[in-house]
Amino acid sequence: MSTIDMRILVDAGNTATKWQLRDGGDVITGGQGDLRALRDWVVTLNDSQQYAVAVSCVRDASYTNNIQEVFDCLSGAQFHFARSAASFAGIRNAYYEPQRLGVDRWLALLAIKARGENSAVIIDVGTACTIDVLQNDQHLGGYILPGMALARDALTTNTEKIRFSRDPEPSISLGSDTASCVSSGIWLTLLASCQSVIDRFPDVKVYLTGGSAPELAALGLSAQRVDSLVFDGLDFWLNGA
Repeated sequence: MSTIDMRILVDAGNTATKWQLRDGGDVITGGQGDLRALRDWVVTLNDSQQYAVAVSCVRDASYTNNIQEVFDCLSGAQFHFARSAASFAGIRNAYYEPQRLGVDRWLALLAIKARGENSAVIIDVGTACTIDVLQNDQHLGGYILPGMALARDALTTNTEKIRFSRDPEPSISLGSDTASCVSSGIWLTLLASCQSVIDRFPDVKVYLTGGSAPELAALGLSAQRVDSLVFDGLDFWLNGA
């Protein structure tokens, strides 16, 4: 898709937007924050350079347009917006309507192919927790659960007596007050759900990513931590495999 070596990769998630500058396969710099932080970073780039800009965005079309406007100061920027597809580089999408699979989940699957592998359990735990299974290049499907903050907010918003002012340290121990009961219950649900899927595919490598990945790993989930799956998949997609 692009033969330009200088690549700007943008991963716009539900909570934060992250970005990287890559020269060939090497990560030169990057960051994360809101659109203002992205704009502040873009203006530091060399405008005489040609850039291929690849964007993964799970937010609405207006946010995607806002991202493109951030790069108006770069005259040599060529835009590519990633979309989920029925297949790419041999990876086959499980969705009956392939375009409805979250593009971040699709790119994570492509990142497995970029690593030279064809099977994996991919766990991305952030605003939502997504679990996807890839087996012999076939996406078998997945699960979507509320992440820690979503689950906590659902409980406090929709009940009258579940109230607390502190967030306990991540634990799956029995709670002794409302805050620890809620926190431990949510972490236990996430850990048990992920472990249940892992147990069904015992011979498949497990990858763990997302903002809550350190906590889930600390609670005992055995997986390989990778913080750049979406970026790696986006770069692989941009290369046209």
